Amino acid sequence: MSRKIGRGNMWTIRGFGVLVAMTLVLSLGAVAEAQLAKQGTYSTHFGWYATGKTFEFEKDHVLFVGEFSGAVFNDTGGGFMHGTSWVCPGMNELLKGISTAAQGYCIATDKDGDKAFLTWKGHKSTEPNRLAGDFQWTGGSGKYTGIKGNNTFEAVFVTSNSGYALHKGEWQLP
Repeated sequence: MSRKIGRGNMWTIRGFGVLVAMTLVLSLGAVAEAQLAKQGTYSTHFGWYATGKTFEFEKDHVLFVGEFSGAVFNDTGGGFMHGTSWVCPGMNELLKGISTAAQGYCIATDKDGDKAFLTWKGHKSTEPNRLAGDFQWTGGSGKYTGIKGNNTFEAVFVTSNSGYALHKGEWQLP
């Protein structure tokens, strides 16, 4: 039994073809986005909120132990670490509101569930509510497996338990 394709059916077939082509283009774009260059430089913003416990040793001398959690956005609006979620357990010792010692770790998780790990250390601060330091990528999972690199950060406390940090650095993959 043969059947003629009418004019309305031809448009449906063409529309389906266009839909398939668009799906392929978008899928290839998603695969390209999931792939990460072997190395690069970047700058990001990290908005964080801190939860934990503060221990008072004496007047104006405290130790915060807890985590800093939030989202990171690449300054270019996309690319490396853009839209990742970070959880950073750590500690910060303060004397008269000025950080004297701070250190910890971070786990950065992207939308695919891949993780990058780092260790961070703050330098002794010279003014209240600010902290600068450095961090190193130490490894990861998925696309971040074997990641290495040196980086810097500048953190600003907006309130006693929230703020933001500016990151600059580089990464390399094996």
